[in-house]
Amino acid sequence: MTRDKIKIRNIVCIIVSILLACVVAFVAYRNNQKEKAQTDAIEALQEEAKPYEDELQALRSELDDLENSVAYVADEAGIMVGFVLSDVSDLSYIEDKAETYHFTPVLVFDCTMELSEIADFTEAADENWEIMLYASTFSEERNDDVLSVLSYLETVGREQTGVFFLRTDYSSDENIQLLADDGFIGYTSYHSDTPLAGQTEDGLIYFDYSYLMASGSSVTSRLASLYSRKSTMIVTFDMASIDSGALSEEYVVSLMDTLQNYSESGDCSFITTADAVQELSGVNAIESDNQAYYEERAAEIQEQIDDLEKTIAEIYRNL
Repeated sequence: MTRDKIKIRNIVCIIVSILLACVVAFVAYRNNQKEKAQTDAIEALQEEAKPYEDELQALRSELDDLENSVAYVADEAGIMVGFVLSDVSDLSYIEDKAETYHFTPVLVFDCTMELSEIADFTEAADENWEIMLYASTFSEERNDDVLSVLSYLETVGREQTGVFFLRTDYSSDENIQLLADDGFIGYTSYHSDTPLAGQTEDGLIYFDYSYLMASGSSVTSRLASLYSRKSTMIVTFDMASIDSGALSEEYVVSLMDTLQNYSESGDCSFITTADAVQELSGVNAIESDNQAYYEERAAEIQEQIDDLEKTIAEIYRNL
């Protein structure tokens, strides 16, 4: 190969290399420009949405503060300990825990069980223990089961607490009205962040609950909030879960030790449902005018929250 051909080849290779480098650089530049444009667009949208997001956060905080402001706060926190029964043999287990930790058990009867089973529980239970009614599923159709158990307890002369263990899945206004029509004076009401207790405008008392069905159930933070707010709660163990091992004895003992330690430190007391009813019924926990203001303002805030969420969603839809 002549020198001229070698020279020409080298020149071509250099030109090709330069062209490839230019192409790579151009592609990289275009990609950087696209990324920068996308980043700038996101930042522009975030900047546009920020005032709405700040206002949304402020409204949510106001709604939380408003709810807390109408809740009754007692002199100290009150804890009831309940057990959703599975078998008559559960009563000996409950008796052992009651003697060890010095509390009055609340026996939670599931009204969807056979009435003969309810009768067995009633006859075998200590007459000083409290009975609270419950329905694993509750509706207008299931209300007949509740009425049957109420009738039976009245027939045998056994009192029940008058407070219905109402789980959050069934805590509709319609169901609460059903319970009031049945003669109940209160119900349990679940609040995930801050345990609350009080009395509605209609005179029904309510207090919080934790229903424990598995080891590791997170209740510690709610108890800490309960103590700081000096509110009222029933901690309820599912006996079927204890019997099956899903709720371990180690977990039950650990939680009961924690409750006892708080009780001994003066942060709370083991109380009965009767104590809770007397405490919450003895005060006008929510004055009528406060309740009316709360409902009106809460509705206004929720409407504003809904509008802001739509506005923010519309902004980010342009991405």
